[in-house]
Amino acid sequence: MRYDDSYEKAYPFDGLVEEMLQPEMILETVEIMKTAIEKGMVINVIINNRAGGNAPLIAELIAEKFLGKSRPAPKSQLDLW
Repeated sequence: MRYDDSYEKAYPFDGLVEEMLQPEMILETVEIMKTAIEKGMVINVIINNRAGGNAPLIAELIAEKFLGKSRPAPKSQLDLW
């Protein structure tokens, strides 16, 4: 997605944007993190608002999935993990 398009969809960057966030990206990130830790590697995860509208909320989703925390009943596709 082009920068201008993602900016328009996500501004003011105060929440997740369902059509921008790809649930498989969260799962893949968690798997990469787990694999790196198992191998004794240091891993840094960089999250951009363009990945879903709000980087801190995306980080929260990744952390919850990594820690195995469950979320309330899904209200949208974003909550399916």
